[in-house]
Amino acid sequence: MSRVTLIIEENKDGFWAQIQEYEGVFTHGETLEELKKNAKEALQLYFGETNNDIPEPLIFEFVFDIREFFELNDYINISKLAERSGINPSLLRQYARGIKYPGEKQILKIQATIREIGSELTKSSLTRAIN
Repeated sequence: MSRVTLIIEENKDGFWAQIQEYEGVFTHGETLEELKKNAKEALQLYFGETNNDIPEPLIFEFVFDIREFFELNDYINISKLAERSGINPSLLRQYARGIKYPGEKQILKIQATIREIGSELTKSSLTRAIN
């Protein structure tokens, strides 16, 4: 298993990414799924030129600028996330809009809270209402 980090930015045509582990390897896609597919193709070309086999299976890790993250996940309630992270809600909204830029410590707090929520959600199940 090989982890590959895609440093992602969005533009008017979709998404583009630099593959962090392999200098000079970039890709593009209209959607994140297409971006992943194209990243695998870019790596196949890269490894073909170096006469090496592509490591399988590939696990893609997406890395977003904080503003990009909140644009893509616009359903997140920023005030509630800020409260849970211990960050001023107004400040987090400014990070989300690209008005201010968080330091590494703030990014780690936000990321930890998002992962905590994700973990809680994956452990949850739903059922119909019982009358």
